[in-house]
Amino acid sequence: MKLTRSEFCQFNLHTRFDLLTEYGKNILHKTVSRKLISVYRIFDFYVEVYVNLASRKIERVEPVINAGILEVYNEL
Repeated sequence: MKLTRSEFCQFNLHTRFDLLTEYGKNILHKTVSRKLISVYRIFDFYVEVYVNLASRKIERVEPVINAGILEVYNEL
């Protein structure tokens, strides 16, 4: 299976997360303001996942436009 970024965006939040767990690779994660932010590599792009630590719910699963995102997170 291979999807483009725009095809990935057509899925709902939970399906996006399921795709990440099946086909993606977790690159890094950071805790910022009571949120766990993870970056995954899937197919030919990166995806950010935001989890609210208090409620333990996934809030966002969005592709990243900026290819330099790893540098940004390493600076946090």
